[in-house]
Amino acid sequence: MNSHRVKLIAAFATLYVVWGSTYLAIRIGLSDQMPPALFAGLRLVPAGLALLAFAAARGRSVRMRPSDLRTTAIVGIFLLVGGMYSTFLSERVIPSGLAALIVALLPLWIALAEWALPDMERPSAQGVAGLLLGLAGLAVLVAPRITGVHGTPEELGGIAIQIAGTWLWTAGSVYSKRRPVKADALVVTGYEMLVAGTVLLGIGTVAGEWGRLSLTPRSIGALAYLTVVGSCIAFTAFVWLLRNAPASKVMTYAYVNPAIAVALGHLAGHAGLVPPEPVDAWTLLGAGVIIAGVALATSAPTRPPRRPPATAD
Repeated sequence: MNSHRVKLIAAFATLYVVWGSTYLAIRIGLSDQMPPALFAGLRLVPAGLALLAFAAARGRSVRMRPSDLRTTAIVGIFLLVGGMYSTFLSERVIPSGLAALIVALLPLWIALAEWALPDMERPSAQGVAGLLLGLAGLAVLVAPRITGVHGTPEELGGIAIQIAGTWLWTAGSVYSKRRPVKADALVVTGYEMLVAGTVLLGIGTVAGEWGRLSLTPRSIGALAYLTVVGSCIAFTAFVWLLRNAPASKVMTYAYVNPAIAVALGHLAGHAGLVPPEPVDAWTLLGAGVIIAGVALATSAPTRPPRRPPATAD
């Protein structure tokens, strides 16, 4: 087995397992009473600084034009304050596996948003079928909680927060695609994390979270794992894969991560690491339908825009 193939396998394994496990790490920190805004901010600021330092060490310029830095800040706020922070908020009341399943809908929301914009690629019939299938899976997850079959009103609220977060992440993704920044990917992501982390630390300060911050060995471990492994190592693997593997294969993490998250959350609940996360028939059915829908949509060809994208003069 050649070294390039070994690197591919290692990078995919990192992306699948690590990004799938971050939901459990968040749940562990929250279970030890880590305030959500400070927890998220303390994850992002060191990770952003580390990525920028890593980029500089590799000889890449960390300077950005003011217009690009403004775009990067906006994208970071949508993706990480709007999207990622919603996961920290929602996992206070819903299982980590359920949060991951809702996040798995992201490729479908992005396809739907692009479909609505006349100058972006549109999904084919297969893509539309995948979108509808994914929405059906979401309905399966929500239905028992709406009808009172099981779950609590608090869980329904957590699901709503997580769905709103995926919409904010979608907005940031589409905005980023429509306003590409001419800078190294590591540098851009480093600034996104640094800006979003600073905003989240500000939110935590205004909310009085510093007075409630109680660090334990478990919460420190969860924070270190999210910062070093979840943000720095896994994102570096993601960037490397985008340059060395077909994008369609790289994006398979979107439907592998939820399966990893559900399994780890269930096992951790049994082991007493987090509150119990039972996997019932509704969760399994919803997971299967969502993952099938995402797989169908992400593997579908796209159709050209209804009108050509505008070009700069």
